[in-house]
Amino acid sequence: MWVRAQTVRNKDGSTRTYLHLVQSRRVNGKVRQEIIGTLGRRDALQESGALDRLIASLARHSERQWVEVEALPLVGQ
Repeated sequence: MWVRAQTVRNKDGSTRTYLHLVQSRRVNGKVRQEIIGTLGRRDALQESGALDRLIASLARHSERQWVEVEALPLVGQ
C-alpha cells in the first residue's frame, strides 16, 4: 500500500491535491490499483496536523525505528 496524490483543477483554474490510500493486486494476470480510502485534501490535513498524527500512528506499528525531524526551510526560499 502507498499514498497517491491526485491533483485536480477547478473551474476557476485553482488546483487542489487529494491524498488516497492505494493498493495493488493482480487480477487475471494484470496489476490493478485500487483506492482503499481517501484521506482528504493535503492542505487541510497539513494545516490541522492530521497528517502528522496519522504518520505517527502508523509509525507505532512499524518494525523499523522512525525518527521525527523538524522541517528545514529549502535553500533560496
